Amino acid sequence: MQTTIFLFLLTNCLVWGDDFYELLGLQRTADQREIRQAFKKLAVTQHPDKNTDDPKAHDNFVKLTRAYEVLKDPDLRKKYDIHGEDGLDNNHNRNQYHSWNYYQNNFGIYDDDPQIMTLNRNDYFESVMDSEKMWLVNFYSPMCSHCHHLAPVWRRVAKELEGVIRVGAVNCEDDWQLCNQIGIQSYPTIMHYPKNSNHGVRYTSEKSHEEILQFVLDRLDAKIEKITKKIWNHLLKGLETSEKPTLVFVCNNNRNCFTSDERLKVAAIFDKMINVRIFQCENDCDGKFSEDSGVIYFPPKNEDNWKPISLEDAADVDELVKNILDQLPEPQDISDLDFEKVQKNFESQNEDGWLICFYMGHATELDVQLKKLPSIIQGMNLGKINCVKYGNLCRDLNVNHYPSWGVLKPGGAFELNHGKNTINDISRFAKNSVKAKNVWALSAEKILSILKRENGNEAWFVDWYAPWCPPCLEFLPEVRKASLEFDSSSVHFGTVDCTVHSNICRQYNIRSYPTAMLINGTETIQFTVQKTASNIVQFIHEAMNPSVIEITSKNFNQRLVKKKSKLLWVVDYFAPWCGPCQQLASEWTSVAKALRPLNFVKIAKINCDAESSLCRTQGIQSYPTIRLYPEGSEGLNTVALYNGQRDSSSMLLWITGFFPVKVKELTSNSFQKEVLKGNELYLVDFYAPWCGHCQRLEPHYNIAAQLLEGKIRVARLNCEMYRSQCSQSGIQAYPTLMLYGRKSSYRIDGFKAEEIQSNVLKMLKLKTEEKHDEL
Repeated sequence: MQTTIFLFLLTNCLVWGDDFYELLGLQRTADQREIRQAFKKLAVTQHPDKNTDDPKAHDNFVKLTRAYEVLKDPDLRKKYDIHGEDGLDNNHNRNQYHSWNYYQNNFGIYDDDPQIMTLNRNDYFESVMDSEKMWLVNFYSPMCSHCHHLAPVWRRVAKELEGVIRVGAVNCEDDWQLCNQIGIQSYPTIMHYPKNSNHGVRYTSEKSHEEILQFVLDRLDAKIEKITKKIWNHLLKGLETSEKPTLVFVCNNNRNCFTSDERLKVAAIFDKMINVRIFQCENDCDGKFSEDSGVIYFPPKNEDNWKPISLEDAADVDELVKNILDQLPEPQDISDLDFEKVQKNFESQNEDGWLICFYMGHATELDVQLKKLPSIIQGMNLGKINCVKYGNLCRDLNVNHYPSWGVLKPGGAFELNHGKNTINDISRFAKNSVKAKNVWALSAEKILSILKRENGNEAWFVDWYAPWCPPCLEFLPEVRKASLEFDSSSVHFGTVDCTVHSNICRQYNIRSYPTAMLINGTETIQFTVQKTASNIVQFIHEAMNPSVIEITSKNFNQRLVKKKSKLLWVVDYFAPWCGPCQQLASEWTSVAKALRPLNFVKIAKINCDAESSLCRTQGIQSYPTIRLYPEGSEGLNTVALYNGQRDSSSMLLWITGFFPVKVKELTSNSFQKEVLKGNELYLVDFYAPWCGHCQRLEPHYNIAAQLLEGKIRVARLNCEMYRSQCSQSGIQAYPTLMLYGRKSSYRIDGFKAEEIQSNVLKMLKLKTEEKHDEL
């Protein structure tokens, strides 16, 4: 009865479901292994060959195949997640699929093997390249008979080397682009990747269990130190202990101290975690242990009730590894009630943060990670949550693959790690995340309250992302870093996983990842510049205290129609949907920041989408339109239009051309007469017209002239035209700024107007003080 209901619901879903994830019975966060496993289970039951009496079987299976082909490809999946089916090529694998036999016997040979990681393009470049563990990767085709013959050997190798190295497989039927990129020309091809390597080496020996195993063991760089009788005695007495545990293989004719290869495996599994040593002793090694004791574990020196422990019961390496793991401290088990209690305490107390592992079952590598982390991460609590036992909690926290790692921060914020599951990456994430107390992984309820402005005047910087998107994973650490520059009372930082909250992301038109914005009161400002922490900080400061004045129909008359003659206004008439306007926005902000020191200059913008009537009355016909209302005229009587390049330097140069204080162009004669022989103080810019730095300095120098009005004269000398004069003045590079006065000259540094002004005034003050001291 239950089977009948399941098949009815599945068939109904295939007919009416329009979501690829629902068709395959997946969550939107599913990884590649989960996608393949789900499709294979459906393929062997729903294939038309097995449903000959169902007239809809072909159409239903085409839908299944279509969903799988899209979701298994990272690029197609990204398009689908953002745009739905409308963003896909409608002809892509529409009516093609394999026979039932293929899905039963040839599809995803290693998908069900826990010790073998089936790699796609993203996995390959993220996990295999620069890994802290050695990798062995089998590139195969499910259509290749030799690949099937190798499969039991490969499984046996992976099982015996679990925790020692990482073993992977690439299905070249599915990921032909990756195989082609690497240069795989025949199947099966085995590639060996040493630790911290970007390049694989082709394995060319016999593809047997013994040969492959020996190949790996010969290349392990784990070290086993030989110790003397004196050191052995010191260890027994606790005179030679370290921060790390020590494992000693005690070898003679009567003791089982394992083979050299087995010892090497143990040393590789516990690399940098345990000191592994070997002691070759005579028949009577020491009376403390039985004659069968071939492996002795010495706890670290700081452990209470310190004493050596014999691990003589281990019959093989797997059992020995388990016995060693049993001796190492393990993170605390946390229940759903414990988690709720800790999170509640965080709201009122400033305790240490928690790094939590969410798991279902254990494997050697996970056990090693759990035991190794306490020695790497200091100042944090470590815990683990069994998601079989506490499934509701894991679902509430959006944990949907295992193992997963999350950080519960002082203050109550929680954040999941979406990077690699390596010790180094986990520890780096934990340290950075716990410091970023002001970064919250947002729940659906919190996202909607922020978007609907239910939080009063709270400001939120929100990052919308997908965990499978590499630029998103690069941006998340930048968001954490930027958050350290702000107190939570001024701005909060939130992240939205669009694979979890897909409906909200679609509803609010998030069309690419990562997308970031500042939601401040009733205003939403898009973050469109390069996604770095420093740019986030500048963006938020500018948004909270804008340099560009917002003009609307309510203040247009007061600001511009009644403009006084002593003011100069420059206005950008724009539309938010206009591409060139979006590109101009950051440059326009740079212009406003550069001109901020000048009280008579006002940089403004008018949103012609929101103020369409106002823009029509002003005759705005295209976007962006930049108009300047100059100093010396009142209201809108005089207007200048800008038609140049829309970079900040070009626009600044145009605007500064309307300034009241002009920079004087010197000749060789006027330089001699007015600067060298005159009585006035002069600041001179020695430049060449072809010099890029000179061109970028010019508008800032023009601004400095306004700031220094009444204190010194400001001038320029063209060294291309007056080479002899510049040479006599000792000018060797362009631009060079020199301050002249009282028969002395001084070099002035600075590129921005305020820097130039500050350095000139410092020099004038210094010279005044020197003159006063002389008197």
